[in-house]
Amino acid sequence: TWGCSHNQKDSQLIEKQLLNGGYILISEEDKDQADIVVLNTCTVKTPTENKIFHVLNELTSSQQKIVIAGCMSQAEPELIRKKYPGSIILGVNAATQIIPVLNGAVNLPVIRSKNSRKNSSDDWIEKPLLDSTRWNQFRNIVQINEGCVNSCSFCATKFARGHLRSFSRESIINAVRREITPEVWLTSQDTACWGFDINETLSGLIDDLNEINRKFWLRIGMGNPNNFIKILDEVIEAYKSENVYKFLHLPFQAGNNDVLAHMKRGYTVEEYEHIVREFRNIFPRITLSTDVICGYPTETESNFEETIETIRNTRPSITNISRYWERRGTPAAKLDQIPFAERKRRSTKLAKICKKIQYEDNLKWIDWKGEVLLIDKGPKGGIEARNYAYKPIIVNEKVDNIGSWMNVKIVGAKSTHFIAEIC
Repeated sequence: TWGCSHNQKDSQLIEKQLLNGGYILISEEDKDQADIVVLNTCTVKTPTENKIFHVLNELTSSQQKIVIAGCMSQAEPELIRKKYPGSIILGVNAATQIIPVLNGAVNLPVIRSKNSRKNSSDDWIEKPLLDSTRWNQFRNIVQINEGCVNSCSFCATKFARGHLRSFSRESIINAVRREITPEVWLTSQDTACWGFDINETLSGLIDDLNEINRKFWLRIGMGNPNNFIKILDEVIEAYKSENVYKFLHLPFQAGNNDVLAHMKRGYTVEEYEHIVREFRNIFPRITLSTDVICGYPTETESNFEETIETIRNTRPSITNISRYWERRGTPAAKLDQIPFAERKRRSTKLAKICKKIQYEDNLKWIDWKGEVLLIDKGPKGGIEARNYAYKPIIVNEKVDNIGSWMNVKIVGAKSTHFIAEIC
């Protein structure tokens, strides 16, 4: 599996259908022994695409049955058919298609690229109603919509996921009630626009989920500023719930309004900064996560310096920095491109600035005491926990009660995480 938490959930849905169909899952390390290999693909970045093609090139020399699902196969089915003619192509709705196709009960569905940026009504699946596996038994990822309302000039994901289609409020609430976990992620290509097509809003959904009578922490996934600003006051009010992580994933992508306009992002730098200020007025220690693209074709050196200034003004806790990559079929790919070495220079410079800001701000959390949720094994030992602001905290003491809450004290800070002791 490659890509975002939405894609991760799609893979969990596929896994559950395979298990229900009598198939046995084996580890990736043992893939040479598999009869069938399923790849759930992503189309956001060229390096990711290259990794997927590398794996596929290795697999196609074997006698295994190859299933290619996900965004890449949905966005460019003709390319996939040409490169890998013996593979099974299922697109983004593989979960409900894979068993009938593998068992020969139905013909292979014809996957058509969604270059029209519209969804067809005959491939709609209310995904929150489907059963899935969980890669972390204490975390429930719930998809709340497919597609988005934006038409960004650099984005190929819209070709795969299409225009906004919100899953129903009832199915989302049912998914959270059904899977009793201490952590819930709401995920989509843009959570801020959930409900715009069905006369609902994200804030109303959060309020409804807050009515569920059990303790859990809710993480709201990425939402674009042009949609968040439409519902800003009511979302901030919904965030006041103790159930909601004080975590805001708000991408700004570029610090210059002309570049943002060319990207067709639909907001200004000033509007992005306004949203950040309004959230911090109520939640001063909120974790702000943002996304930035370095080297967009129309970005000048002066424009890039404005991006740095926006970072310094807003001081994100997490900055996901991407060098610009041309994606086939997008308007931005047709422009004169900035040399790759310059894109790399800009992203490297920005990464150093962001790391310094993150470390300086993280130091302010030392000596904080409070409740955390023990959620997973740490990447390098210990237990990973999260506090109310979704801060990644490593507890190095021996504990075996993952999935429970515990009081800790932060005693150390890095640029990416914290160290804590039980108190």
